[in-house]
Amino acid sequence: MSEHYQKGKYHHGDLRRALISTAIAILESEGVTALTLRRVARETGVSQAAPYTHFRDKSDLLTAVCINGTEWFGEYMKREANGKTGADYLAGLAIGHIHFATEHPALFRLMSTRDVAESLDESGRIPEIFHEGYRILAEGLAAAPLEHFGSANRQLDIPLAWAQIYGISNLLIEARLSPQTYGFDDETNFISALVHRFLGNDA
Repeated sequence: MSEHYQKGKYHHGDLRRALISTAIAILESEGVTALTLRRVARETGVSQAAPYTHFRDKSDLLTAVCINGTEWFGEYMKREANGKTGADYLAGLAIGHIHFATEHPALFRLMSTRDVAESLDESGRIPEIFHEGYRILAEGLAAAPLEHFGSANRQLDIPLAWAQIYGISNLLIEARLSPQTYGFDDETNFISALVHRFLGNDA
């Protein structure tokens, strides 16, 4: 899901993917309230009944959107961390996630705030993909623990790191945090400095 989604008429190929692409484009341009199956069908160029061959209702469509978003932010994380080791690898994961959030705020907000119960599959379980970001971060922290916090309660490293990532993401999205306020000319260098300082390797 590394390509940018665009609204447009559907001609051939994977209808489910086209519907999700249109839904994400609407979400990112107009917000979740603008999303309806009828609107998605119209923007995709198919009949109003067509989406129901793939989605039971709007909630089912939003679950698919969140699944695709989760895959996407995992790609961002792994791309930024690729080829790095130790704390630099962890920094890459965090930077990738924050970049995803700031570049796709509406999608990030939907993924972050949607009630878990709304995304349960037919067996009543959370789709495995929703654990992907947690798994990537957990593996990174297992390989490169946050040593400056000490070895006690090491299991708390994961929620602590998640809190930092989500906090920075939301503060930037809401414009409550400005790189210029802290002497940085651009967001990328600011994010990198914040993450490396948290990881204790900013010297």
